[in-house]
Amino acid sequence: MRLSLKLTLALTGAILVVVGANSIIRVRREINLFEQDMRDDSRLMGRAVAGAAQRIWHRVGEAEARDVVVDANEREGHMHIGWVTLDSHPGPAPANPKILELSIGAEPVSLVGVDPETGEDTLFTYTLVAGPDGQRAGVELRESLAAEHQYVRTSILQATLGTLALVTAVSLITLWLGVVLVGRPVRELVAQARRIGKGELGARLALRTHDEMGELATEMNAMSERLESSRDQLRHADRLATVGKLSAGIAHEVGTPLNVITGYAQLIEDECPAPHPANEGAATIRMQALRVAAIIRQLLDFARPRPLVKQSTSLQGLVEQAAHLLETLTRKRGVEVQVGEDRGVTANVDPAQLQQVVTNLVVNAMHASKPGSVVNLVVEQRRATGPMDDVGEREYACIEIRDHGSGMPPEVVERIFEPFFTTKDVGEGTGLGLSVAYGIIREHGGWIAVDSTVGEGSCFTVYVPVEAPR
Repeated sequence: MRLSLKLTLALTGAILVVVGANSIIRVRREINLFEQDMRDDSRLMGRAVAGAAQRIWHRVGEAEARDVVVDANEREGHMHIGWVTLDSHPGPAPANPKILELSIGAEPVSLVGVDPETGEDTLFTYTLVAGPDGQRAGVELRESLAAEHQYVRTSILQATLGTLALVTAVSLITLWLGVVLVGRPVRELVAQARRIGKGELGARLALRTHDEMGELATEMNAMSERLESSRDQLRHADRLATVGKLSAGIAHEVGTPLNVITGYAQLIEDECPAPHPANEGAATIRMQALRVAAIIRQLLDFARPRPLVKQSTSLQGLVEQAAHLLETLTRKRGVEVQVGEDRGVTANVDPAQLQQVVTNLVVNAMHASKPGSVVNLVVEQRRATGPMDDVGEREYACIEIRDHGSGMPPEVVERIFEPFFTTKDVGEGTGLGLSVAYGIIREHGGWIAVDSTVGEGSCFTVYVPVEAPR
């Protein structure tokens, strides 16, 4: 309402100034026209009376000329017509200051003064009457300006009333339009902003307008949706942070007992060599303890990522080393790992952490593959634009891990990088491997792209910048 009132006052003030100025100009023009008409009428009347008196004066005499002026005065009702006597010889100006200019020429002279008889503002008009033998006289016309003053007052009153009526009508219309077009939408927008401020992000604002207010409402609705999504992500991130803290605490608490268990299992294996019955049990205990230790290391990597130590690294050599380390495991599962030809691709990376990523992805590909199938590893360089990159297209080193397993549906692909999400059977995975791998690659300034088709297999492509960011 305050905004509508301000707009109304501003527009009313502007209209008042414009209309007021126009009214003043119009009234002044009409007053000038009225005065000019009075002067023209007086001069016309003065010429007519003076001409008749002058002809009578020349033919009959001055007394008869005066009678003509008296008769004209008696016939005229709204002005006084009189005879003015001047000196009988030309020379200096006459003594009467009102008719000073009569000595100059024959044109009527009009001037405004106060009538000594009535005390009113009066228009005086003097016309020269030239008699015989150089004698001179004049005809004086007096017309009261009371009618002009009344006309001026009436004109000003009418202009003022018209201006006030126009300004009032425009102000009311402007106020109504301001309330409807501005005030009401603004109140709804303010109410929506307050709801958003209170955390009520589910409410949506529906303004049936196609102007800036409607655009603002649409953007506020979009903002609510984004904030609602961000709030859910924040809650999820908070849960992950809590899980990370718990994981770190559990890892520290469990790590020492696992080391003791592993040490004693190794002692039993050494003291009771095969085929002693205790040897096999001790070996099983040691292997399971090592498995638990690996899980704990993943938890620690997830909870407290290590700082990167980057160096220029041949990615082909890194991939071949990872394939060689997993050779025994892949042979046991009947899966073959094939590494593509060396294309001389190097990148500024942390070799240990990137090898951890490749190993994790190869193990996942091996688990998804059937016996007798092949997992392909290819290293190459590509130009690409990252999903959240603001520097545009640039060179990336790519490591592609492709399997020919069962593949994944889209709803699974969307969640595979979430911590603790896994599609493996119980006991075969923790759901942390891909999450840790994704975090490592993000720290390198890259990303992991996933392409999977159910029944045909999956392809994980790791992108890391070829050069270190400047």
